[in-house]
Amino acid sequence: MFGSACVKVSLANYHTFGLQVYAARLLFPQNEAEVPTLAEQATYVIGEGSNILPTGNLPALLTTRGLLGFQILRESHTEVEVEVAAGENWDGWVRYALHRGWYGLENLAAIPGSVGAAAVQNIGAYGVELAPFLVSVYGWHKERKAWLTLPAEACALGYRTSIFQTPEWRDQFIITRLRLRLQRRFVPVLDYPDVAARINPKKQHDPWHLYQTVRRIRSEKLPNKGNAGSFFKNPLLGQTELARLRQKAPDVPAFPYGAESYKVPAAWLIDKLGLKGYRIGGAMVHPRQPLVLVNTGTATPQDVLALATYIQARVQEAWGIQLEPEVRLLHP
Repeated sequence: MFGSACVKVSLANYHTFGLQVYAARLLFPQNEAEVPTLAEQATYVIGEGSNILPTGNLPALLTTRGLLGFQILRESHTEVEVEVAAGENWDGWVRYALHRGWYGLENLAAIPGSVGAAAVQNIGAYGVELAPFLVSVYGWHKERKAWLTLPAEACALGYRTSIFQTPEWRDQFIITRLRLRLQRRFVPVLDYPDVAARINPKKQHDPWHLYQTVRRIRSEKLPNKGNAGSFFKNPLLGQTELARLRQKAPDVPAFPYGAESYKVPAAWLIDKLGLKGYRIGGAMVHPRQPLVLVNTGTATPQDVLALATYIQARVQEAWGIQLEPEVRLLHP
């Protein structure tokens, strides 16, 4: 299987929704040398499949989960720069970094997926994003037929977005390594309400305690299978848009994001419509976390799509906001 193709392989174990769909082929490069040849055969590129929704049976896929390892490139008494292969599990890497005394990623604990996908999404949680730690991205561009190094400033990292989601780069650029700069001094980020409420004040300077606290918060909100985490992005609103929303919902929470935007929890908007536990077929809005759509065991791609579309319509009707999926839809 590895370093070659599988014919009509089930994707149930290769994406976290666990839907019964198939791919024409599944390609597993085991090292960078195999990437250019296998990439030519693939329509889509995925990591661990933790942020995708296949909408049916798919053409050939390339997964980077076989690209493993890391290398320390530079270190001092204050920081370390390390290059990490794209296929490494993200949470496993966060734990390893903590073990080595490399800090900064603690609030990103337990985010499902691979290291390479972290750059595609500019992952973030509990007041921290990947962006401040990213130095550069390395990979193969299919159309240009070249290995490229992109400095972080060229990656156009924003709220759950990057250059790798644009047509020129998506499925054309196969990320094989990230270069990260981490700190040797632990500086806890405790501003996020959930974290502030759960952290033990006597242990707030213990990085492992922060890591475990974030893991517990996430485990209480998310089922361990049958979902792709947050299905929708939190809307970013300007001051005028926020004021308009507060005319309808005076108590809506909003958090500053950048100089002129406010992040509004999509979960709050959905919850206020009473949609927790709402089902269409085998797809359900999670009873505790309305931002998560769950495959209860029998869901089809059409069930999940119908549920997502219904939520978008209700939120648009009630609040005048168009929710944007964070999950990527892969079409046949």
